[in-house]
Amino acid sequence: MIIKKYVVHDMKEALIRAKYELGKEAIIVSQKPVRPGRWYQLFRKKMLEVTVAVEEKVHEKNRKEKEEFQKILFSKEPQMRREDSSDMIQMAKETLKSTLERSIRNELQKAQEMEMMEEELHRKVFSESPMAKEKFDAYKLKHGLEEKLTKENLLQFVQEVYLENPFQKEKPFARLNVLVGPTGVGKTTTIAKIASTALLEENKTVGLLTIDTYRIAAVEQLKKYAEILGIPFVTVEDPKEIGKKLEELSGVDIILVDTIGASPKDEERLEDIKGYLSELPEERNTYLSISMSQDTDTVKRILKTYKELRYDALILTKLDEVENFRNFWGIMENTVLPVQYFCHGQEVPEDLEEAELSRVLTYLWEELKA
Repeated sequence: MIIKKYVVHDMKEALIRAKYELGKEAIIVSQKPVRPGRWYQLFRKKMLEVTVAVEEKVHEKNRKEKEEFQKILFSKEPQMRREDSSDMIQMAKETLKSTLERSIRNELQKAQEMEMMEEELHRKVFSESPMAKEKFDAYKLKHGLEEKLTKENLLQFVQEVYLENPFQKEKPFARLNVLVGPTGVGKTTTIAKIASTALLEENKTVGLLTIDTYRIAAVEQLKKYAEILGIPFVTVEDPKEIGKKLEELSGVDIILVDTIGASPKDEERLEDIKGYLSELPEERNTYLSISMSQDTDTVKRILKTYKELRYDALILTKLDEVENFRNFWGIMENTVLPVQYFCHGQEVPEDLEEAELSRVLTYLWEELKA
């Protein structure tokens, strides 16, 4: 193995020099910022030390090919022979020049594209979250980080700076679990996913109860899921019926309750939901479902307005529709309640995952890189 170090101004220069000296098979082993010169020189310029490696056999082959080509170009043969082959040598020189120029252009283009992709990813992570960006810059300064943004150092940053973040907390699943939230955030589909997971993976018995009688389609959809899974399903049209309906589900391990969707501005609808919830037993979990594809101001309003329904955990939906990290930082900065699940599609139950911090960050990172 041939290993060589270059001290260069940027990665573009390192790539060009490595490809020229070691061949196109050379690979980047490591890179780190350095300041060449004596320690007492105050204004040493920051450079990049790049370590490059290539297999010895490959390097030897490249070296021999280069030497043979140079022999042709700079041969000291008799004048007559060089003149006879001058056209061929000129063509070889032009071919070499063209090949090198094309290789350099390609490497520069690749480096520029990589740099643009990194800048775009950085923009998606922080551009709409100045508070998070400010905290990350302070974190980098504290730890002397100068390398590009990576999924790993982003995760470490969140774990260190957001100690009370909602993705680090766990809320034990209760027997009675209620989902509340605005219309269209995917409560009904999420309930089907949770029911499927509990039934098929955890071997628990499940019952479904809906008070969302405003939307006939939602009732039919949940009923269909119950039929497919072979689990009991009941509907409630009046708050006073809840006690009786719960008795019908007394034999199951887990009860999942679907509620009416309500805009945070619809006070009357929110009062209706509150009336139904008041008839449920106090010993329950109430999950607020939030679509991560909504704008930040709407998410903040939902978190605030729905507090009157006394939710104690969150479920994040539609992560497959996000275009940046703005609502991730919004959740981090506006609530300390645990996030139980996140959803990223319509498949039941595959597109439901427990909202552990590294899982959420990994999903968002890969989604935005795609």
